[in-house]
Amino acid sequence: MLTIGEYTLQTLDVQCFSLDGGSVFGVYPRVLWEKIITPDHLNRIRLSMRILLVRGKGRNILVDAAMGTAWSDKVKKIYDLSEWRLDEELQNAGLECRDITDVIFTHLHFDHVAGAFEEKDGRLVSVFPNARFHVQKDNYETALRPNAMEKSSYLLPFIDAFGKSGSMELVDGCVELLPGFEMVPLGQGHTAGHQLVKITGDDTTLVHGGDLIPSSAHLAVTRGLAFDVAPLELIRDKVALLNDLLEKRWLLYFAHDPFIKAATVRQDKKHVVVDKVVDV
Repeated sequence: MLTIGEYTLQTLDVQCFSLDGGSVFGVYPRVLWEKIITPDHLNRIRLSMRILLVRGKGRNILVDAAMGTAWSDKVKKIYDLSEWRLDEELQNAGLECRDITDVIFTHLHFDHVAGAFEEKDGRLVSVFPNARFHVQKDNYETALRPNAMEKSSYLLPFIDAFGKSGSMELVDGCVELLPGFEMVPLGQGHTAGHQLVKITGDDTTLVHGGDLIPSSAHLAVTRGLAFDVAPLELIRDKVALLNDLLEKRWLLYFAHDPFIKAATVRQDKKHVVVDKVVDV
């Protein structure tokens, strides 16, 4: 647990999944990335799907929602999907799903949005009955009409449920949800309308890296995901964020890193690397 100003931050370790190593590191060769993390016999890399819980000013806010339970056995096997621990993790924090007031989505790819819904009587319904769902307008519009490359990442049943939930709040640009709590559109090279969450208080700032920097292995400027729609644009945004992280000593939160939740960074000989690991 971490306190920043008037906010308390806590990680909910709700789920893990596995993705093909080539999709996680894009054009970065296996001979190099396998030195960072060892794949399984199917060339898959084990990744976390963390949800960041932020409490303060009468609000209980989640950042992203992982994959959840509304999947066939075939899909669960493909992604080696772990059990869903949302209720347990919230209970450990003294909360229930009905206590969540807001869910901020960095973007609506299935591994970030599907966990906000569960299947009941053949329908997908929200697991957070009292929450408002915040997403960039550009991202929602992209999810409704995905390009050929992203069609398998924006899954229509979940996007449809999102739109029909009655909870949607479309954000346009940089918005301060609460004092010291900002939604910042950055990482458009991953997908249009991708946003980060920035939390500031006293002398500390934490930035949720979303899929702009999903893990500590992606701190290297040219090391991106195969899912990135505009790699050069992503590099530009990553450099801008890394400069702020280095100069201002901000904390960076990793949603998909299997080992590290958050850290400050430093400049090494070749790349920016993890400096001080922080438990959240």
